Amino acid sequence: MRKRIAMILAAVLLIGSLGGCASSKSSSENEEGSSSKDTLKVAMDLKFPPFSGTDENGEPEGLEVDIAYALGEYLDRDIEIINTDFSMLITDLETGEADVVISDMAVKEERKEKVDFSDPYRYGRTLALVNKDFAQENNITNDMSPEEFFSIEGERIVGLSGTISVSVPQSYGAQVEEVTEIASALMEINQNTADVLVGANTILGDHAANPDTTIVYEGIKEYSQSAMAVKKGNTELLEQLNAFIQTMYEDGGFYMEAGDKYDDAIGEYLQDDSKGLEYLIYPPKGGTPEV
Repeated sequence: MRKRIAMILAAVLLIGSLGGCASSKSSSENEEGSSSKDTLKVAMDLKFPPFSGTDENGEPEGLEVDIAYALGEYLDRDIEIINTDFSMLITDLETGEADVVISDMAVKEERKEKVDFSDPYRYGRTLALVNKDFAQENNITNDMSPEEFFSIEGERIVGLSGTISVSVPQSYGAQVEEVTEIASALMEINQNTADVLVGANTILGDHAANPDTTIVYEGIKEYSQSAMAVKKGNTELLEQLNAFIQTMYEDGGFYMEAGDKYDDAIGEYLQDDSKGLEYLIYPPKGGTPEV
């Protein structure tokens, strides 16, 4: 009888032990699943301060890094920053290495074929660096329409192949001398062998570096839109991103708080102390988005 009871107890203990092992494994799997679900992997290229860079300890920092962490707070999810070269950001989404891209990615038709874009959260002006002598000879001001600006007789426009510096002037019917190095285009403007170079916000810095030989024309209507990107078909996350972006513009939202932190750095980046965060987060009045 005692032997029979001992055998029964041993069997019960064995079953309990096996059950405990199964439970432990299941718990581990659940923890892993939970961790994977709760951590949002955000890809960005950390080579573009003050928007996305690293501090002296190699930790991510910048406006878009802060946006990512604010998104995590909004969604109640942990954030993992994935540092990826810009050329590989979409690939990271496609392979599952990242859940979302927050890296000043402009909305382009060819990119829409591979990813889904959120509502825009940043905007880029289209500007023109103009040789100062040419500008004075033709009375160029920001009040001049782009149609008139791009049809000045004898105007010599230079542009970097495959960029807006070529496509925007051509959209107004202008002829463009295409080059493969931006340094060559800048040299032509400064040496008065070309008159106009179209570009994005960095044109402001190019002018600041050469204030005696250039001016900036700000009358071009087109502007770029930067948005967050997710893997094609991830509608749930996309809706969450759009809801978050809306809160960024509200009173007390992210952008209302971030100005104090980033205005000076952005003014330095643009080489224009009069411009801060607001210059980048709202489209220009009367402008039209690039297609």
